[in-house]
Amino acid sequence: MATKKTKKKASKRAQAKPAAKPAAKATKKVAKKSAAKKSAAKKTSARKPAAKPVPRGPAHQVVHWEIQSKTPEKLHEFYGEVFAWKIDANNPMNYGMVSSGGRDGINGGIGGAMGPTSQVLVYVNVPDINASLEKIGSLGGRTLMPRTDVGPVIMAIFQDPEGNTFGIIED
Repeated sequence: MATKKTKKKASKRAQAKPAAKPAAKATKKVAKKSAAKKSAAKKTSARKPAAKPVPRGPAHQVVHWEIQSKTPEKLHEFYGEVFAWKIDANNPMNYGMVSSGGRDGINGGIGGAMGPTSQVLVYVNVPDINASLEKIGSLGGRTLMPRTDVGPVIMAIFQDPEGNTFGIIED
């Protein structure tokens, strides 16, 4: 015969079993949802293209620009008004230094023209101006101003094979 204790244990086991089944079903549902999310994540990530390598910056960066003018004082006033640039020409050459004022901006200047016409020049930094001018000449360009120390920088100016004028600054 079963004792009272045995009956109570059997009754508790019977009550515990049905309660265990819904918990197991809930666990299975969570596992299925989790597996479905992982599967969806795998599908999504499988569609993404492989990460491209980050391109390296140019070996020789643009470091300065210049507007050459027959009347630089007039252009100091003109660009100062048009773009609200602060132009500092307080130097022996009256060269108008223009500060970009921005984090990514490139500083420039407004000065006298070397030739009969006004022009805009871009300057690139190079480690050795003479070596660069030699290479430029071998590729069809020509030197307009050889390596020259102008005080704040050492620079040169050349023309490319199509006649565009360009500057280089030694770093």
